[in-house]
Amino acid sequence: MSRMEAQRESMASAITQLEKKHKMETDSLHALQESSQALSLQVLASEQRAARAEADLRIEREWRTSMQENEVLNKEQISELQQQVKQLSDDSKQLGKANVELEKLRSQWAEDQRTLEELGVQLSVNKLQISELREKLTGNHRPPDAANDHELGANGGGGWTPDKIVSKCTGCEKEFSITRRKHHCRSCGKIFCSSCSEHVAPLPVAMDQQTKDGGKPVRVCDHCWEKLTAK
Repeated sequence: MSRMEAQRESMASAITQLEKKHKMETDSLHALQESSQALSLQVLASEQRAARAEADLRIEREWRTSMQENEVLNKEQISELQQQVKQLSDDSKQLGKANVELEKLRSQWAEDQRTLEELGVQLSVNKLQISELREKLTGNHRPPDAANDHELGANGGGGWTPDKIVSKCTGCEKEFSITRRKHHCRSCGKIFCSSCSEHVAPLPVAMDQQTKDGGKPVRVCDHCWEKLTAK
């Protein structure tokens, strides 16, 4: 009996130890499972961080590539702008030269205009002198008797009115000047401007013999022209 009890106690002790060992192994397994889960979570978090880092790296690479492309484009634009600035500088120089030439041309044009005006004045004076010489060469004449003072002339006797005593046109009464010249009417002998003596007509035979115009049409005032053509 004592032997069996001893075996029973030995077996009970062995079972107790096995149970303890099983419990320890079970606890260790649970700990390992928890540790494995924690490691899995850490691995997942690491993978997520790696994915984010890779995405950030890809974005950074794309950004750098874009920056490089923009830098190349900016360099090209800067080069084009520099060429445009150089062209504008050259154009500005050419414009400055053109302005200088333009000022010279304007000055020359103004000088030519003054010269033309002086020549025009001189030409008018020369024409006036030629007209006066022609009138002097024509000779004095007396128109036929007339019924009014316009036909008799400024001196009241129908003679050739001297240039010196007349300053206004007998017809329109405008002042004579370099551009408004004096003209004698070959019929009445009075002095008119060109507008009031623009007609020509042959004089009557008796008067033509006095003026020695040879029957040619001569300058007459409007009043005498109406009278001569009415006949």
